[in-house]
Amino acid sequence: MTDKPILRLTLSHLIGPSAALVAPQWLTGHLWRQALADDRLEHVRVRVAPGRIGVALFLLAAEETAARRSARSICARALDTSDELRDWRLAE
Repeated sequence: MTDKPILRLTLSHLIGPSAALVAPQWLTGHLWRQALADDRLEHVRVRVAPGRIGVALFLLAAEETAARRSARSICARALDTSDELRDWRLAE
């Protein structure tokens, strides 16, 4: 364990209607707009399939749990602030 922040990869999945597709470029930008300075987001990557979105967020964090918490918060804010994602949820 280290006190120095390092770049950490977090993986999340969003689940939605089986026929629903979201534009990856739009979602990437939307996730960036939801990140707060304290999240220390460095890079976003999304992969979209009908009814499922894979989200890879790279964050600077001293601990893995802090990175996961920030990633979940960014995704939750993205879901809460978009009509396009109203039928989507964060997979557990």
